[in-house]
Amino acid sequence: MSVTTRSLLLAALASTATPSIASTRVAVYAIIDDIVFEPSSVEPERVWISGVFATPTPISSGLHEAPRRGHLYFSLSSANTSATRREWEALQASVGTGRAIGFGEYWMPCSRSAASGFPASDTANCSYEVELHTDRTLAAPDPYPTPTSEGVVTVFDRDDDICPRFGLPSVQIVAAMQKVHSPSSPRAMPPICAATGGLLPSSYLGWAFDDQARDDAWAGATESMILQRFADTPGLKLADLRVECRETICKIHLAFPTAEYQESEGNGLAANALDKLPGFADGGQIIPSRWGPTLDYYLQRSDPK
Repeated sequence: MSVTTRSLLLAALASTATPSIASTRVAVYAIIDDIVFEPSSVEPERVWISGVFATPTPISSGLHEAPRRGHLYFSLSSANTSATRREWEALQASVGTGRAIGFGEYWMPCSRSAASGFPASDTANCSYEVELHTDRTLAAPDPYPTPTSEGVVTVFDRDDDICPRFGLPSVQIVAAMQKVHSPSSPRAMPPICAATGGLLPSSYLGWAFDDQARDDAWAGATESMILQRFADTPGLKLADLRVECRETICKIHLAFPTAEYQESEGNGLAANALDKLPGFADGGQIIPSRWGPTLDYYLQRSDPK
């Protein structure tokens, strides 16, 4: 992240009051399979929670990571002892039900952030930070997030669960978690926000693509059209080009001959090739590689089904 980008982000965080919209409604989305209290279930001080989780994306505003299986390890907060233990009891009641729940405030003071460069003032808000463990072994517990005024959320049917101002709709986070938790179980499609025509926020296109099946009737012709756009772009040099479309999202993988060429000409020419692509919504997600002069573009069709 550049200094300029970080400065802008810090300014935005410092001026943002704690909102309660969409995926910022809770810190952690979970489908819980098991809970272990330490040292015991009588006035516990720590808790291991196992299942499928969607946790906040570090240094973000309203974003969550793609759902994953794992374990969360929390310690009791001395500032919210009674409220936290009540929430732990509510979390225990959901164990084994397969029901998605949400808990904790999405925002925390930036003074608690593990990232460097954030203001020490408690008036600045950052996304809550928690580590998802691959096994339940010895580890340092994370402070449990501040309980919300709602307590543990079990129903996601509010307007802002479907039509968020930013971030992925809660109903889609829940649907993605259910697919990870029980991939063979039938599931209803989550409601689509009519105000956006069903379009996804660009920051989620990458993992939404991974969650989609292929629509052969649309994907094949669209892949050919995108490949032709690149072939018709004068001066564009590529070491590798792969296009894969699924149901409503296409992934375009570009590898340039050198990093110098990518920065001087390649990025601009690739952007020109994708400009005003017929049938696609404006914008998208671009993910640069850390390991070479490559880019992954994710674009979504303008008429999602």
